[in-house]
Amino acid sequence: MAADSDGGPSAFRFQVQPEFHAIPLGIGDDEDAFGEQLRRFARDYWGEREDLEPLRRLTAAMYSANAPGLVAGGAVYNALGIFPIGGTSDGSKPPERVSRATLTVSVRDLDNPDPYRTAAGIAEVLDKASEGGEAGEVQPITLPAGPAVVRIAGSRAVWELPEGDQERFFVRIEVWLPFPEDDRLLLLCLSTADVQDLFHYQAVLADIADTITFDESDAPTPADTAASVSPPLSPFGSY
Repeated sequence: MAADSDGGPSAFRFQVQPEFHAIPLGIGDDEDAFGEQLRRFARDYWGEREDLEPLRRLTAAMYSANAPGLVAGGAVYNALGIFPIGGTSDGSKPPERVSRATLTVSVRDLDNPDPYRTAAGIAEVLDKASEGGEAGEVQPITLPAGPAVVRIAGSRAVWELPEGDQERFFVRIEVWLPFPEDDRLLLLCLSTADVQDLFHYQAVLADIADTITFDESDAPTPADTAASVSPPLSPFGSY
């Protein structure tokens, strides 16, 4: 992913695994183009079966409604990850199940006199939030791109339905990385309801974080990587 401007703030790039499929955010696109991108994404996800058209429409509408809030929060990349769990790499043994996660990458303005001091400050603030009752685990780390902070947090969602309340738990893994020279912060957030796959997704996000570079204009973008090697995007696939 690249975010750069001539004479402006530093560019940054990162690479994602082929299991991630970019969800359109509509940045720089008009309404018609954005709508068509979402319809294409929904077709790729659900396939072409005629009886699934209501689900395709619902998927496009859901992501369309969600995009403005993400963009307003600084999101520059959003993707759905579909990962086979278990099985063998050669396909001789099929996966036991399929796990899903959402990856969002955002840029936020932040007073950043020095990346090391900024990362230390972020860790302190997140630690205090955990002490204040917000469950989470905070750990300072060092990435190839600079000092950063990892935070793992859980949440619980409850839906009131006619047949009674239903609840679901989510786990979120965040990487907070100050820009090396700009007053900005890069935030990677991977969220999943498949909480049993926490260790798997820790490794997934760690691999992504290790590819982050600043001012590397020739590096491949996630979109380039995903377009060339992505498996079929369908919840009904056998992979």
